[in-house]
Amino acid sequence: MADGTAEGGGARTGAAAESAPAPGPEPVPESVLESVLESVLESVVVHAVGAVCVRRARCVLPPGDPAVPDAAVRVRVEGLPIALYDHSLRGRVVSGPPGLRVTDARVVRAAAPRQDRELPSLRLELEEAEDRLDRLRERRDRLAEEIGQVAELRAVPPQHRRGDPPRWAPVESLLALANFVDGRLALLHERLRAVETELSGAEYEVGVLVHRLEAVSSALPAARADESAAAVLTLERSGEVAAHPGGRGEHGSAEAELEVEYHVPGATWSPVYQLRLDGMDSGSGSGGTLVLRACVAQRTGEDWTGVRLGLSTADLLRRTDVPRLRSLRIGRRQEEPAARGWREPPPGLEELFAGYDAAVPPPPPPAPVPARAGGAPPPVSAAPRLRAGAAPVPRLLVIRR
Repeated sequence: MADGTAEGGGARTGAAAESAPAPGPEPVPESVLESVLESVLESVVVHAVGAVCVRRARCVLPPGDPAVPDAAVRVRVEGLPIALYDHSLRGRVVSGPPGLRVTDARVVRAAAPRQDRELPSLRLELEEAEDRLDRLRERRDRLAEEIGQVAELRAVPPQHRRGDPPRWAPVESLLALANFVDGRLALLHERLRAVETELSGAEYEVGVLVHRLEAVSSALPAARADESAAAVLTLERSGEVAAHPGGRGEHGSAEAELEVEYHVPGATWSPVYQLRLDGMDSGSGSGGTLVLRACVAQRTGEDWTGVRLGLSTADLLRRTDVPRLRSLRIGRRQEEPAARGWREPPPGLEELFAGYDAAVPPPPPPAPVPARAGGAPPPVSAAPRLRAGAAPVPRLLVIRR
């Protein structure tokens, strides 16, 4: 969806641009003419991951129709990289007649096959080497399959029936079959070794050509298809269009300058610090100069030569969520009750163990211990002795509450 702004306003693509149109006013009639514009890369801002590029293009608007003053015009801005993010596309009017605005912007991609004369010689050599490699691999597979079939040849004697006399073994036929299999396998193995030798050379040749093709300049067209991307902008102008200095008057043709901004991956930069010390030859070492440089690397498919370049440490792909606000209660203040450290036990606590006391009989009272003179404890020999090999008798300790 696009926002309706005044002169210089822009539109941004998004997920809602391709969805079903929301109910609103009647659609604006569009002009039949669709202009194709060549764009120039104006500026690039390189971020930590990716870059934001700005392109500009100039177009001549067709004369307005007095019967349809609010007609829209579509222009196609060429030269965009194929890897740009569709949702980041923005378009706006930099200069033009009053009331002109961009109401929609979307990305279109196309692919056109290249002719052989348009491709570099390395690419053609690589394609021929790859075709030869495929033919050799197919031939090797056929030979390996034929070797397996010949090796499975066996002499199958007729099935012996009960009551038939024994038959003579066809020794000459068996030897002839064995000689045929041996000779055929030797010939096939010889052909297979020759094909494998050629296949090894073809694989090496393909690897060399791939390396050479990757080492040449990326400006050469190396792909079979010419992929391109463009931005289609929809321009609208209000009915009360005043005369423009570059046009022919009211409802006449006028020039407009458009700006397209988009985010493209495949670019990054890193800082490089260089310290230059002064007076090192004389040994004084009075001071130095710290130089900050930037190392920029990009594989966006665009030529950044002579483009105004900017650097940023921001991350364009960082995820941001809407903050969650905590609820606030507004009212009369109430005193919090004081926390008590002790509370009375619940009623009926004594009856909690009544069932246990009724199930477990009380133990018998202990036998009285005869007292000795002087109140001394009984001797050790008075304790009961266990027989040899007898296990001690466990005692139950009952705790009553």
